[in-house]
Amino acid sequence: MPKALVAARRIAAQVAERGECLASSLTSSIRPRVSLASGSLLVLLTLFLPIGYNACGGPSKGYELIQGKGEWPSFLGVFVSSTAGRDFYALVLLLAVLTTIFVFLAGLKPELVRRRTLTHRLFLLAGTLSLFLISDLFLPLIAYDEPYSSLAVALGLVAILTPGFFWPKKMFWGWLSAVAISVSLAFIAEALNWPDRGVTRIGIALLFSGACFLFPLGLWWRFNVSAREVVRADWNPIRGGLVAFYFPAVVANLVYFNVARKEGVWGVVPCYFGIHLIAMGYMRLAKKSEEPRAETAAT
Repeated sequence: MPKALVAARRIAAQVAERGECLASSLTSSIRPRVSLASGSLLVLLTLFLPIGYNACGGPSKGYELIQGKGEWPSFLGVFVSSTAGRDFYALVLLLAVLTTIFVFLAGLKPELVRRRTLTHRLFLLAGTLSLFLISDLFLPLIAYDEPYSSLAVALGLVAILTPGFFWPKKMFWGWLSAVAISVSLAFIAEALNWPDRGVTRIGIALLFSGACFLFPLGLWWRFNVSAREVVRADWNPIRGGLVAFYFPAVVANLVYFNVARKEGVWGVVPCYFGIHLIAMGYMRLAKKSEEPRAETAAT
């Protein structure tokens, strides 16, 4: 392997590690139940905030979106189907309601937060929605006006290529193949005007978003959630690649917030941060529930 590539990999790993340490230090002061409660409140507040596109007038509020009077302002809602976007938003609201109930019951029964199975399943749900939203709000920028589209393409290339500094060769080439196939199908669909045919439009959209969501999500499930004890040694390089992928996507999300503000659907911003606060709260509870098991194994 060329020395320059080895040095680049080492630098990328150091940057990712320092970034994770910084993020951990910034969030460590927030108690898990505070994170869960505040995240749920932010999500539920969006019921009364402008969060959806409405073809018949101004932006629709969250409760109007649930009633079918608007479109979820993202790739899923605008480019796939209004029903799919509305269902995703409903699932986010359901998570917020469940989290509110969980925080209330945890106040009455503190031992609830130490139940490993419960906290891990809730973390799995919240983390999946969190990662999906990062991808879902990144893709619309590619089809938006300049300079947003050019910036989105540049960030997309960075997100696609940088995991190669961390992942094994076979995994990285599989990742590039998935992206290439998805993008090719998207261009073919556009050239043949397939997006106007309902089922095909959804199929192409799922293939395209699959490379940006399902592939990294599958790695997260496989190496960190589903098989935690079996493949723990392989998690660090996988995590580095996922951080390298999602960081440019998060930057694109921050840019998208300006688009949402201009178009009057700024309610997506508290919804976005609310989901991530919920996911962060469950992640910390899940880690705490692992500590007694780790101590037992050590003894």
